[in-house]
Amino acid sequence: MTSKSLSQCAFEPHEVELVRGVVDRITSQPWFTMEPARRSAFALYVLQMYSRGMSVPEELESFCTIAAKKYYAASLPGLEGRRILVVDDDYYAAQATAEELSARGANVVGPVSNLSDAMDIAGRDLDSDGALLDINLDGQMVYPVAGFLKMHGIPFAFLTGYEERVLPPAFRSSPLFAKPANWTVIASKMPCRGKRPSESGAGLQPL
Repeated sequence: MTSKSLSQCAFEPHEVELVRGVVDRITSQPWFTMEPARRSAFALYVLQMYSRGMSVPEELESFCTIAAKKYYAASLPGLEGRRILVVDDDYYAAQATAEELSARGANVVGPVSNLSDAMDIAGRDLDSDGALLDINLDGQMVYPVAGFLKMHGIPFAFLTGYEERVLPPAFRSSPLFAKPANWTVIASKMPCRGKRPSESGAGLQPL
């Protein structure tokens, strides 16, 4: 059963549109499986939840998103099993980063929004396999964190709206990914400890 076939069920047109909207928004997420049978099964699941009384759109979408991430998520390649520190002062950007990393199998440390907490966590968690760092944290530059990570052999990359030319000379060899993020690029090129799947089949080297 697909979202298109929802219109064939015994519901009012506005109900069909409500359920179809929820299905389409969730199945369009990059982490959702592309397998036709599982996508059809999920559409049926959403319809069942609606028919059982979960008729408030926000509630229905929130509940079904949780279920989708547990049972219908695809395994996206690139960062399986890696512990990645996320440092970003923009709440929504940080949450989006965490979701994308999690969808690709990473274990997210954070997100952390300020320099002090980032230094504290970096100092206590030397087992991280990598880090994604925003440059400007509410007026403070993230470079002390980057320096600490580099000193301890923890690979990192900048994920920022800044251009590469603003980086101090010590960090100009570090990867910089521009916002808005291209997660296909990040997943394939982000430096991490050890070997991991990549487009070339070879592990990227730590900084």
